[in-house]
Amino acid sequence: MEQPKANTLHRHLPLLAVLACLLLLPARAASAADDLSGYWLGEIGSPREKVSIGLNLQADANGRYDMQLDLPIAHLRSLPLHGKADLDDSNTLVHRTLHMALRMQDKELTGTLLGSGERLRLRRGTPAALPNDSAANTAPQALPGPRWKAHLGGQIFASPVVADGIAYIGTTAGTLFAVDLADGSLRWGSALGYPVYASAQVTDDAVFISSDGGYLHRLDRKTGREQWRSSIQDARSSREPPQPQSAAWEWQGPRPLLGNGQIYIGGSDGSVQALDMRTGASRWKRQLAGRIQHGLASDGTQLFAITEAGVVQALNARTGTPLWQYRLAARPGAAPVVHRGRVFCNDRSGVLHAIDASTGNPLWLTQFWTSWIESEPSFDGNTLYIGSSDLRKVSAIDIVSGRVLWRTDVGGWSWGTPLALGDHLLVGMAAGHPYFLEHGAGVGVLDRRDGRLLATHALPSGRGFQWGIAGNLAHHANVLVAADIEGVLMGFALDAMIQSSTATTAQASVGPPVLPSSPSGSQQPQHQL
Repeated sequence: MEQPKANTLHRHLPLLAVLACLLLLPARAASAADDLSGYWLGEIGSPREKVSIGLNLQADANGRYDMQLDLPIAHLRSLPLHGKADLDDSNTLVHRTLHMALRMQDKELTGTLLGSGERLRLRRGTPAALPNDSAANTAPQALPGPRWKAHLGGQIFASPVVADGIAYIGTTAGTLFAVDLADGSLRWGSALGYPVYASAQVTDDAVFISSDGGYLHRLDRKTGREQWRSSIQDARSSREPPQPQSAAWEWQGPRPLLGNGQIYIGGSDGSVQALDMRTGASRWKRQLAGRIQHGLASDGTQLFAITEAGVVQALNARTGTPLWQYRLAARPGAAPVVHRGRVFCNDRSGVLHAIDASTGNPLWLTQFWTSWIESEPSFDGNTLYIGSSDLRKVSAIDIVSGRVLWRTDVGGWSWGTPLALGDHLLVGMAAGHPYFLEHGAGVGVLDRRDGRLLATHALPSGRGFQWGIAGNLAHHANVLVAADIEGVLMGFALDAMIQSSTATTAQASVGPPVLPSSPSGSQQPQHQL
């Protein structure tokens, strides 16, 4: 989820927070022999993934280099890079805030760019020779539309949580709803008095939900009657929701976590608490540095919290005692997730991190090529599935090595957790306007084995800045549930969607799927990295 440039420049390119400072190095006049001006193309990456890249270098009168970047996988073309690069005394082209260090050897420029261990290798060429990195997709079938819609009011950034044929979902208007999946009728609505951005946690007899009032609420599952509310921070939550002039995009809230007869949750004051599920009384409280706007994760004995400052903190689940810390490069994009002894976290520098759950040691980092990652992953054994923002791609990644198995352009922001059902992967997409890059909103069905986009249902352009599906998809029996940002809960016939996705397609098409784009006249401001 990103916003229009130039005011939103730093949102799309997460490295901008680091790149804001110009590199000030002594100027060095370029001689004819070492002038690197011209277009260079090649590959950047690591054993985990290599992608095509082009770099246009132009020396100025002082021998410093202006640069423009082509990175097709991230939809970046002729992107001016912030600041100038210099040739140092060892004849290395450097720009420290871009993590650039390139040397000429055997007519190639080799070295580093963008950090996270990626290696760059370039040769002189032309922009026309740069591959577009768009995989060929079978033309997706059109999925049937929803069987029913429930208009709930406000906006919905939370994910629906389904139990026994009922979907529980909160809205920014401050109401938690219970919706019958058979026909979309309302069972009950409970006004909490404060905006709800978090997803609910449901037990046999209760629904737990956090609100921006700074409370954790327990409601009776049958009636929606509030049974108690407990303070989970020292004041109401402050939040800057997505809007065209924002760089914050604070659209997520902490989902409660159940375990050992307790309920765990973080607060925007940086506290992590364990509360009694029956009474809401605090069992223990641990103060961390920085707001917590995402849910916690647990492996049974440890809790894992992630703060706005980009620190992953492991705590003893029984006592709250700190165990280890791991620092990200930027603020987090989603809640941590634990799978097979690994903690998976992503941040807004465009990097997915795999961390050893017992020690906090890094296992691998995988680039998402300047795109934010707002998605929590799902898993199939040693394969991880995850969405992304401006990359517009759903990715399959090996959890042992971090190697990218496939990436598929789904045409929109994919912020929710991909839903694995049999041989298929179902994803929701969101879109926005005005914005520098076109996105489409809808639901997509992919083949889990190779990432082929099989079928899509496109949602029409919305009335506001954002529309489409922000949270996760959910399902029960033959109903797939999706929540539109504009306050509509939708129920799709799941068997019809799967049947449509498995229909034989007559021809292949190259490039991303065709979904509704931003309205005509969308702004195309200039980008900088």
